[in-house]
Amino acid sequence: MNRGMVLGLLIAAGATGCGGADSSAGPARPASSPTAVLPADGPVRTVTTVLDEGGGPVMCLGMVMQSSPPQCDGPDVAGWEWADHPEADAAGGVRWGGFVVVGDWDGTTLTVTAARPATDDDWPRTQDDDFVTSCDEPDGGWVVVDPATTTNGAKGDANRVAEQLPDYGLIWADQSINPRWPDWQRLVDGDLERDTLELEQAMNDPRYTILNVGVTDDLARAEAAVREVWGGPLCVYELYNTSARLREVADELRDLPGNLTPQFGTISNRVDLPVIHDDGSIQAWVDEEYGEDVVEVTSALTPVG
Repeated sequence: MNRGMVLGLLIAAGATGCGGADSSAGPARPASSPTAVLPADGPVRTVTTVLDEGGGPVMCLGMVMQSSPPQCDGPDVAGWEWADHPEADAAGGVRWGGFVVVGDWDGTTLTVTAARPATDDDWPRTQDDDFVTSCDEPDGGWVVVDPATTTNGAKGDANRVAEQLPDYGLIWADQSINPRWPDWQRLVDGDLERDTLELEQAMNDPRYTILNVGVTDDLARAEAAVREVWGGPLCVYELYNTSARLREVADELRDLPGNLTPQFGTISNRVDLPVIHDDGSIQAWVDEEYGEDVVEVTSALTPVG
């Protein structure tokens, strides 16, 4: 898996302003949950789809529905002239395009000072290292220990068993040991044209699937439980947060002003909290509220420079 996906549905921006900050001491550390979308003290940058359905352009900072024309919602964009962007697409009275945008953010509107078409290299990508099995390769390699329980049905059983563990954090599959992995990578990158169904079927071979099970406490218990139903390659490793804890935190953060829908259950074993803008104070607040290594804040608008 090489390419990341920008997830979440945009929640409309709230009122401007934030709690008083001591500029000499860096970002403010809110005493309680932020109550407004944070403005920016200086120019900011983002890579985004700019969409205009006739009521004025907006930035699609959350998920974009890939229809034609696309559909999304987001903060208003001021100072935008479509005549300056003849490369933009148009259909059904809608104009849109992917752009690298620089401007001033007041908490509700981005006033554009510069923009150019976005290239493939501009869009965020998932780091390959996020999807690497956590365990060292065992002596003798990643081998099947029981062919009878190395089936796709057994993978489903292993998921159910893992999810019932009291300290369950995450289960995911690493297929990089599959002999067809290089072809799959080339297909994902758009460098290979072949029968996609045939390749997908080959990549689903349970003999070449390392199940990764993350728990917070008892690794031996987890391995014994999963081994009762799964005979293929297995990695049991320690995580910091349980899935139940991350779900609870994500639910609590869904009403945070300017959030782009918290997600949990990722390889990072944190709640991923995308927001419209964070000057560092939101990250500081969630670290105080929930502890470090529980929530990771990413800001769609980042400082220029």
